[in-house]
Amino acid sequence: MLPKINTIVYACDLDGKTQAAMELVLSLAKTHEAKVILMHAIEPLNAQAANMINNYITEDVRDAMRKDTIKDINTRMERLLSEFMEKYSEELSNLETPPETVIVNGVPSESIQRLAAEKNADLIVMNSRTHGRLSQMIIGSTANKVIHTSSIPVLVVPIK
Repeated sequence: MLPKINTIVYACDLDGKTQAAMELVLSLAKTHEAKVILMHAIEPLNAQAANMINNYITEDVRDAMRKDTIKDINTRMERLLSEFMEKYSEELSNLETPPETVIVNGVPSESIQRLAAEKNADLIVMNSRTHGRLSQMIIGSTANKVIHTSSIPVLVVPIK
């Protein structure tokens, strides 16, 4: 029997060039009657940056900044989702479950895989930027890390 896609996790970096990937995710959801989880990972600060911030900003201010950041990301995700749901309302009217949004804290490649496992996802969809060979060798990319370590199939949509 062919595999069934019931849940799709779309790891979105909210950079404004997500239209092609979002359209593909919603098309797949409609075709497979799948649930969509739009997620964004907030990457933790490195130790040096965290120490510097902790030395100059009080804990109350840091907490307020964190809450504002999460609120802003949530607003952007909801706006992105509502724009697509409105634009394609007729086509998407038969989605069984409205898409869900999730914000997680942690290293993006690990957070994406952890959330996909928790939600029993059948597919992870991600964007990928074009990086030079040198930057991929030194830095790597989130999509590259997920592709090579995930036990769940990964679909990568290039951003052009």
